[in-house]
Amino acid sequence: MSDNKDDTGPEAAGLSGISRRDAIKVGAITAATLAVPTILNNVGARSMSSAPKDRYAADLVIIGTGFAGVFAAVEARRQGLSVIMLDKGTVGWSGLSPWASDSRPFDPAIYSRDEWHHNVATNTEWVNDRKWLDIFMDESLDIYETLRSWGVHECKPFERSTVFRDLLESDDVTLVERTMVTSLLQDENGKVGGVLGFTFDDSKETSKAVVATGRAVIMCSGAGAYKSPGFPNWGQTFDGDAMAYEAGATITGKEYHDTHLTFSGVPAASYEGWVWAQSVTGAYIMVGPPDPVVGGLTVDAALRASTGNINRVPGGGPGGEGPPPPGPNPEKVRNEKYRGKGFLATEGLHLDFGGPPEGSDVKSMGFRVGGSTAGMGVHKGEGVFNSDYTCRADGVDGLYAAGDALGSQLCGSSYPGRGFSSYGSAIQGRRAAKYAAEYIKGVPMPSFDKAYLDGKIAQMWAPRENEKGFSPDWVTSVLQNTMTPFHILYLKEERRLEGALASIEYLRRDVVPKMIARDGHELRLAHETASMLLNAEMKLRAGIYRTESRGTHFREDYPARNDAEWLCWVLMKKDERGEMALSKHMLPKEWAPDPNVPYRERYPRPYPGEEEFLAQIT
Repeated sequence: MSDNKDDTGPEAAGLSGISRRDAIKVGAITAATLAVPTILNNVGARSMSSAPKDRYAADLVIIGTGFAGVFAAVEARRQGLSVIMLDKGTVGWSGLSPWASDSRPFDPAIYSRDEWHHNVATNTEWVNDRKWLDIFMDESLDIYETLRSWGVHECKPFERSTVFRDLLESDDVTLVERTMVTSLLQDENGKVGGVLGFTFDDSKETSKAVVATGRAVIMCSGAGAYKSPGFPNWGQTFDGDAMAYEAGATITGKEYHDTHLTFSGVPAASYEGWVWAQSVTGAYIMVGPPDPVVGGLTVDAALRASTGNINRVPGGGPGGEGPPPPGPNPEKVRNEKYRGKGFLATEGLHLDFGGPPEGSDVKSMGFRVGGSTAGMGVHKGEGVFNSDYTCRADGVDGLYAAGDALGSQLCGSSYPGRGFSSYGSAIQGRRAAKYAAEYIKGVPMPSFDKAYLDGKIAQMWAPRENEKGFSPDWVTSVLQNTMTPFHILYLKEERRLEGALASIEYLRRDVVPKMIARDGHELRLAHETASMLLNAEMKLRAGIYRTESRGTHFREDYPARNDAEWLCWVLMKKDERGEMALSKHMLPKEWAPDPNVPYRERYPRPYPGEEEFLAQIT
């Protein structure tokens, strides 16, 4: 291939047979469409006041049927509670649970608890929750044994949904699927006692309002993103965060971002990025403790891109990271000492000793690029805040959260390596159910005033009744173009963030109330778009508020860590005026890094401009 080949034309973008002039026209039309929206007539507008209602009641309502939800439901039934589960999709097929693969159980017979604490704290830059990590180390091996007893280790990840469904049905759990939950139901004291949603498959029968009441609700709805095609989280749109926030809950972790990769040649090939795991039958086990520096999901690719240091070698690493160095991977060499020890000696395990996952045909799909998740936070690092390890939403009685819907900060400011997500969700789902069962003992079954319910239902149906307005697809496109550029999401600076925030505020205030929905599916999109916009405001405000850099949060105007002021979690909550109020939750002093240890040993990953910035302030 000639070094002088032009790789910027339409052919390079996959538009073979299209001239450069035509490509420019396409781009101009797209830009004009975003700049000048069309006010659409809602050809499907209709009054929904007579739409049918389905009603359900149980001791416990669970939103989401992934790892967190399934473990919550099984534990709740063990506690003698009746359970309703609702999901936008179907059991085990929603969110990221179908893709969950590797795990990292802690075996005290072979691993050092102190080493895990030190490595995770260093990798996540000292803002992970040490108590949640202790809980993970105490219970993860039991989660492994539980999944094994259920038969999960006898199938591939995509086949796991059948195991989950059989388990729930045998436990007499009521399943309400293909239902979009839009709000939490609260009594006059703010206590949560149910949820409201609607069925969106209306090709054969009209959409129905769904009212599910219970003595408590567990949010297992996962995290979210801005509908990026490069990562399999299209259905996750921060709905749980939005509902909890509107109910008065505190939200945390919004300044940190996931940085999963996709392929430059085929950026929407999300499945191919997971071939290494989806073909495995049995337990996929990560061997060894997390590494204190490498192995996590960092912003390094974005930082390299910002300086023009971008590697474009097929088969190479992300961003400016070249192909792996020759010779054996040092992480694999280091972890060989655990082979055949403890539970790792169990037959049938698929053991991964470290390094990049193998199995994807990377060379045929181009080089790897980061940011495929487009707005997703760090696993177990963003979501509903809980301060006492019960999974209860601080400040809101009756509401619990687990998994990626719970901002537990298990992984702090960056994901420290593969193996924490699905087992962390399972542990928290089970724990949420235990504490919800204790709470429920003294709580009667709620009832809600008809006028209150009618008002919530009318608000839910509003886009179906608007006679003209904005398409959710258009609003989502504007959101994506505002939030997903790497100089907004990953390379932050106050002036740029303020500009993006002004746009998001406008969309929330002046566009969301005018969205239209011509059918049930578009109504789902309208509510998802509203949830994503609320989350975008949270992310921008948290990014502006934290005036330092840490983990996956990089501020070009504050390119260094500031332990004196920012060893904390950023919290946000709706105040009495309905505005988003931010605050700090300072961490225990014993969690802080030793100030006598040199700065670069405490923080081995440098940021651009960090040394110069530190020299100026010292």
